[in-house]
Amino acid sequence: MSLLNSIVLPINRFFNQFLNQNLIKICVYVSLVTFLPGLLIGVIIAYFFGPESYNIIDNYISDLGSIRFTPAPLILDTIAMITACFLVPVFFYMTKILMSGTESIILDSNNSLFKRIYYIHLDVIAFFGLLSLLAGAVGLFGVGLFSEDRTTKLGLHFTFSVIVFAGLAIGAFLNGIAILFYLKKTLFPRLLGLYMMVGPFIATILFIFPPITTTRSFLEWMMLFSAFIWLIPIAFLILRSFKSDEINKT
Repeated sequence: MSLLNSIVLPINRFFNQFLNQNLIKICVYVSLVTFLPGLLIGVIIAYFFGPESYNIIDNYISDLGSIRFTPAPLILDTIAMITACFLVPVFFYMTKILMSGTESIILDSNNSLFKRIYYIHLDVIAFFGLLSLLAGAVGLFGVGLFSEDRTTKLGLHFTFSVIVFAGLAIGAFLNGIAILFYLKKTLFPRLLGLYMMVGPFIATILFIFPPITTTRSFLEWMMLFSAFIWLIPIAFLILRSFKSDEINKT
């Protein structure tokens, strides 16, 4: 158990020192204000001023980053890179919330061996969920850095596009398991955890095996929307928890 202590305690100290509420609050606000409005502005500009009247049925998200489809490709590139950077602390904080309280359960010898092992497994799942989400953030940054117009001969834009969607989908699935099956109550509703397991997974499967009547570009947008459906509630739940803390302190 001393080995477990040596692993868990330093990680816990890192989370507590680095992930303070002020930092997370800034990251959440910047992410919300940057990506969604920026994406909407990019779509509007591409639709009205682009050479091919951009639409989500026939055009991929990445087309917003190409001069062939919009006169303002830097909008998508910029918001993707900025959002990716500010999402990283939020993902760490989300994992901190999920794992809060499990350390005392795991290290308490008075608890049953089954209960302790059960929480260890869920913490491991949440940790790998964090790694997947961080990979998704890296992919999002890469999508902006290596746009369709700067993809290079290695096809880096496509590679990072795969990383971002795979990272977010797998991360949602693993964190959804943790939210749904933690015996302790967490900040995030179990129904949200269930959606995280099912929604992005279905959207990804449909993209890989598209129905005949649906374009793959539209299904890519559906994958993005399926991520919004869990990312946005989590962001607001975190902000609401901060407000509750402030009220309790007064």
